[in-house]
Amino acid sequence: MSLRFEQPVIDKTAQSRAHIGITDAEIVQMLAAYRLFGFWRIDIETGHFFASEDVHTIFDLPYSDGPVNLTELMSRIHEEDRSLIAQTFEEASLHRAGFHFVYRVDNRLGGYKVVRSVGRFRDDESGSGIVGITYEFVEKLRVVGFEDNTASR
Repeated sequence: MSLRFEQPVIDKTAQSRAHIGITDAEIVQMLAAYRLFGFWRIDIETGHFFASEDVHTIFDLPYSDGPVNLTELMSRIHEEDRSLIAQTFEEASLHRAGFHFVYRVDNRLGGYKVVRSVGRFRDDESGSGIVGITYEFVEKLRVVGFEDNTASR
């Protein structure tokens, strides 16, 4: 599976939104409406992993607002991809880097679904750790069609 380290997100030019009038909360709501789209944080000092409801759903774990059971979460990841996960978090912490990777998660139906995680190292007043998002590649699109009522010539 692929692994790529990137320049930290903070080095990317921020998109202007003031003229649009869209809030951070609205952006998050729209992203989450499009697909399972979860947020997470790893506390480097304690090793605790905290995640939103969608991350729990992606990994088919019962929701809790406390630390996630990492043993159970890792058991859902394809055996060949588990070392990639550990390597990614180690490298991100060591190099204070951003990253993204694609891996397989047990779909609980005898197969695997493809998932992507994107994250970055954070060391600020809120503490050091890694923050990120995880989402499924499976598209669950809603299609809207319009009828053409114009007369044919």
